[in-house]
Amino acid sequence: MADINSSIPSTLTDDAAGMPDMRNKKIMLGFWQNWPAGNSDGYQQGQFANMNLTDIPEAYNVIAVAFMKGEGIPTFKPYNLSDAEFRRQVGVLNCQGRAVLISLGGADAHIALKTGDEDKLKDEIIRLVETYGFDGLDIDLEQTAINAANNKTVLPTALKKVKDYYAAQGKNFIISMAPEFPYLRTAGNYLDYISALEGYYDFIAPQYYNQGGDGLWVDEANGGEGAWITQNDDTVKEDFLYYLTESLVTGTRNYTKIPPDKFVIGLPSNVDAAASGYVVDPQAVYRAFSRLDANNLSIKGLMTWSVNWDNGKSKTGVAYNWEFAKRYTQLIQGGVLPPQPEKPNAPTALTVSALTATSLQLSWSAATGINPVVSYTVYRNGNAIGQTGSLSLQDRGLTANTQYSYFVTATDSKGNQSLPSSSLTVKTTDDGTTPPNPGITEWEINHAYKAGDIVTYQGKKYTCIQSHTSNAGWTPTAAFTLWQLIA
Repeated sequence: MADINSSIPSTLTDDAAGMPDMRNKKIMLGFWQNWPAGNSDGYQQGQFANMNLTDIPEAYNVIAVAFMKGEGIPTFKPYNLSDAEFRRQVGVLNCQGRAVLISLGGADAHIALKTGDEDKLKDEIIRLVETYGFDGLDIDLEQTAINAANNKTVLPTALKKVKDYYAAQGKNFIISMAPEFPYLRTAGNYLDYISALEGYYDFIAPQYYNQGGDGLWVDEANGGEGAWITQNDDTVKEDFLYYLTESLVTGTRNYTKIPPDKFVIGLPSNVDAAASGYVVDPQAVYRAFSRLDANNLSIKGLMTWSVNWDNGKSKTGVAYNWEFAKRYTQLIQGGVLPPQPEKPNAPTALTVSALTATSLQLSWSAATGINPVVSYTVYRNGNAIGQTGSLSLQDRGLTANTQYSYFVTATDSKGNQSLPSSSLTVKTTDDGTTPPNPGITEWEINHAYKAGDIVTYQGKKYTCIQSHTSNAGWTPTAAFTLWQLIA
């Protein structure tokens, strides 16, 4: 690794030398993936796009390059460009008033900083800034890396030194974070970073995705009777976005407080970008923002994983065509609610019958709307499995003794698709061939699990890492804060 004397200010004067000031601006933050796409990397087997920084639409005014990582002192190297070309592209974005951050961590990163690494890390961050033109650093530590070694003390100390170093040059080095929202509860693992960087961080963009049935209890919901509102329930997406954000910017409902002007909601670009959390109806985001504005809780903007997925394509080759940017540019730049389509109402009364080990029959009540309803689409575990013009559909080829989740949408004669019906969770019957497994039981709903319990789910074993009472959304495949796969 190259050394840099951090006591001497940079003498570079090219387009990437400045640091755009985003402190009083609304932002749309998108992550850029520093590795080549595979054939079917998405959660629905789609493919993200390989692209240059200069290919990213100007709607994204902050880009986080993923990732800075590695054993010892983490670092970064462009996977497809020379250092000079990467810096040139950063300079192009800087000239447009757009900031480019380096993101530290990622889901598979093994960051383990030790006491004494503070200045080494500071020097490496400054080296990366001077080499590539980065305008700040985003903390994206996940899972075990959050608490690993002395990360919670070494990283904030190093970042403070970097921010002070550039502040002395009249520049604002951006510090941001992108934690999963469960880690922001009052005893959450990310609070040490937030506390240590108080007065230094520019914004925090919690991930409102990949959390399955996790959420929050809202006393005033459900007509004042209260309700548990979850991340993966599309029928209450607006309420989830509003109430979770309200909780975080006011420090209520057992969540820490983050100032509204430093708060950014993180959403997946599409269904391939995350296991759950995709917003079916973008109006839910606009309405949640409007409710926040009406309560003097206006927030800084939106984040998405990732710009590559926003420009990617589905398993069948259909381009996602920058859907996220097109949906929300108006929200960030103008804040105006766009015209709402005349979509039909959601289907109701979803039920199951003829349940066997490998099949079942789903039925529902008809949806209505301004235009005639012409078809219904059935989704299993978030994936479309069939379309029909009738009010029922048989699902075959299932696995015995396995839990599935279903919902249905309606489409009218003008192509408008309704919001989803209420979801229905179903478990197929046992075909009698499942071998006994003493001491290990199949995961089930409404069961009190304690740390160390082992269950099977969809043919795999999981160990409980946090005591809880299960619900339909907290499956071992969705709630990674509750369950860990046993290899």
